[in-house]
Amino acid sequence: MRYFNKIPILLLTITIAEIDYNHPEFNWSTIETENFKIHFHDETESTAREAATVAEVVYSSVTKLYDFEPKEKTHLVLTDPDDISNGAAYYYDNKIIIYSSPLDFALRGSHRWLQNVITHEFVHIISLQKSMKAGTKIPGAYLQFMDYEKENRPDVLYGYPNALISYPIPGTSVPPWFAEGIAQYMYFNADWDHWDSHRDMILRDRALNNNLLNFPEMNTFGKRGIGNESTYNAGFALVKYMVSKYGEKSLKNILVELSKPLQFSISSSIEKVLGINGESLFNEFKEEIEAEYKQKTKKIFKNEFFGEIIIDSGTSNFYPKWQPKKNAFSYTTNKNNDFFSQTDLYLFDLDTKKEKKISGGVSYAPTWNKDGTKLYYCKKPKFPNKYGSKFYDIFSFDLNKEKEERLTYDARSFNPVYIQGLESLAFISTYDGNQNISLLHLESLEIKKITDFNEQEMITYLNYSETDNSIYFDITNHHYRDIAVIDLDSDTITFLMNNELVDERNASLSHHGQFIYSQDETGIFNLYGINNADS
Repeated sequence: MRYFNKIPILLLTITIAEIDYNHPEFNWSTIETENFKIHFHDETESTAREAATVAEVVYSSVTKLYDFEPKEKTHLVLTDPDDISNGAAYYYDNKIIIYSSPLDFALRGSHRWLQNVITHEFVHIISLQKSMKAGTKIPGAYLQFMDYEKENRPDVLYGYPNALISYPIPGTSVPPWFAEGIAQYMYFNADWDHWDSHRDMILRDRALNNNLLNFPEMNTFGKRGIGNESTYNAGFALVKYMVSKYGEKSLKNILVELSKPLQFSISSSIEKVLGINGESLFNEFKEEIEAEYKQKTKKIFKNEFFGEIIIDSGTSNFYPKWQPKKNAFSYTTNKNNDFFSQTDLYLFDLDTKKEKKISGGVSYAPTWNKDGTKLYYCKKPKFPNKYGSKFYDIFSFDLNKEKEERLTYDARSFNPVYIQGLESLAFISTYDGNQNISLLHLESLEIKKITDFNEQEMITYLNYSETDNSIYFDITNHHYRDIAVIDLDSDTITFLMNNELVDERNASLSHHGQFIYSQDETGIFNLYGINNADS
C-alpha cells in the first residue's frame, strides 16, 4: 500500500515541474576575442557580434577596478529560445548567459540592453571570483559530526544515530545587495546603467514612508511584490554612497576581506575596510537619504493633491485603457499573485464599481476595437511549441461571446494597438535583439513588417492616433526613452523628441490635436501637453 500511495505524488511533481528544453534545432557557432569566447546560434548572430565589441570595451575597466583577471577566457553565451529578457553569471564556471531580447523593466528606466547586461554580468564574474576563498574548483565544504547510541550486541557495528551536526562553509559569502549593487554601479564613468528616476522613485517612496529595507532584509531575495527589486535598488544606492564617501577602491578591499577563509560577515568586512560596521554604515546612509528626500519634496507636500483611489489592490497595476462607448476600462494587475510580473487582465466598470478577470498571464498594454466589444492583448500560450519555446502571441476576447481566441503563433508579438481604418493591429516584435513594428490584418491574419530598425534599438510602447492616422512609439538608442511617430499614409518615421538626458514616453494625440506625453525632467514623471499652435 505504501508503494502505490506514493505514485500520485510523484506524477504530480513531474507534471508541475518546469521543463528546460535543449533546443537541438539551433545551429551554434563561436567567435573568439582576446578575452572572451562568444557562443551564439544563427538567430542571435548580430547580437553576438555587437556583444563581442561590448565585452572587450568593458573588460579592462572592470578587471582594473578589482585588480583581477580570470585565468581563462570568459564564455559568453547569446541565446534567444523564449521571450525572456535576462542575464546570468555562472561565476564558478566563468560563464555568462545573455538572452538577446532587450529588457525594459517597469521599475527601472530604459537603458541600452547589451551594454548594460554584459557589463553587469561581467562585474559579477570578476567581483565574485575576487571574493572566492578557494578558487573556482572548490565552491564550498561542510564539517559534519555524527554520534550513535551505544550498542552491546556483538553482531551490530553501530547503534541508531542520535546526533547529526553539519556546518556549511561557503566558498563565497557576498550578500545579494552588495553583489547587485556593485554590478549596477559597474565602474567610474561607466555609461551603461544609471541611477534613473524609476529607481529614485522606489527609494524615495520607501524612505519617506519609513519603509526602507533594513540591513538584514537587504541580504535576501525571495520577497513578494517589489521586494526583490528593492534589494537591487537599496544595494545600488548604498554602494553609490560608499563610493562617494570612501572611494571606489573600497569595493575591491571589501571583497578581498570577504575572501579570507574565516570571514563570512559583510558587516565585519565593511568594518575592517572602512572602520565602521555595516549596520552603522547603513544607518548613516538611511539618515542622509531620508533628510535629502524630505528637503526635496517639501514644496510638493505643501501642495499635495489627492485623487480618488479606484483600485488599491496589487503592486503592479498597469496600462488602463478606456472601453469605447462604456464607462469602463481594462488594465493589467498582479493582484492575487506573488510577484511583480505575474499580471492578469481585468475589466473594471466605473458605474457599478465591479470588475471581472478577462484572462490570466497577460503582459503589456491591451487595446480595444472601435465599438468596445473586443479586447486584444498578448500573453504566452499554456504549452510550448514543438521546439519547446514559449513566445508572446496576440489573443482576442469577445465580451459578447465570452470567448478567447488566439490570433498569432510564434509571432513574438506584444503591445498591440487597434487601427480602425486598416482593420489591423500594430504590434512590437523582437528578433536577434532588434525590435520592430508590424501590422496584423485581422481578417487574413497576415503579418507585414513596417519598420526596419537593426541597431539594437528598443521599442517599448505603441499608441495609435486616428486623428492623424499615425502610430506613436517610444524608442531607446542609449539611455531613456524618446518619442517617434510613423505616418501610415506616407510610411515616414519622424523623431519628435530626442533628449538623451530626459525620459519622454507614452505619447498620445487627443481628438483636439493636443500632443500629450510623460516626462521626468524634474526627477518625477509628469504629464505635459503641446497644442498644435505651440508646435
